[in-house]
Amino acid sequence: GGTGYEFQHISDAPDIAMAVNSFKKQRPSLLMTNWRASLSEDSPDWYGLDDEFGEYYLGDPSPPLHVRLVAAGSRVGYRWETFVGDHLCKVNWLDPVPDRESSDYEKYIEELRVIERQVRFFRGFHQPPSEEEFHRLEFEFGLLRAERQNDE
Repeated sequence: GGTGYEFQHISDAPDIAMAVNSFKKQRPSLLMTNWRASLSEDSPDWYGLDDEFGEYYLGDPSPPLHVRLVAAGSRVGYRWETFVGDHLCKVNWLDPVPDRESSDYEKYIEELRVIERQVRFFRGFHQPPSEEEFHRLEFEFGLLRAERQNDE
């Protein structure tokens, strides 16, 4: 489960993230700040962009088929993201919320707000949408982009 690890099923992500988080806690001196794993293109769960609707624009969402650890204060979780990390799913938390009386609670709340604001396109998703749902979102995104271009 090192950086760049590829797994076969979306359902593998929780166990992989928990194992990496556990390893990080056992060996805090290891720097794993940019740990990331991806769904293999050989996976039956993998899908790509639907290019039948025209060309792909830089900044258009791609499927969120990559997993990264994320932290808010001392609380760690993982989330799905696109290849370049510009479109994110909601966080799946592995650790409990820090106690309100702890010295870490305020930092947790501040960082949690930042993390939650980063979720836009995949709002409401804790894991990748189905291929059909993704292509529906992709189509709606294209319509919004076209509306904005027409308004200019």
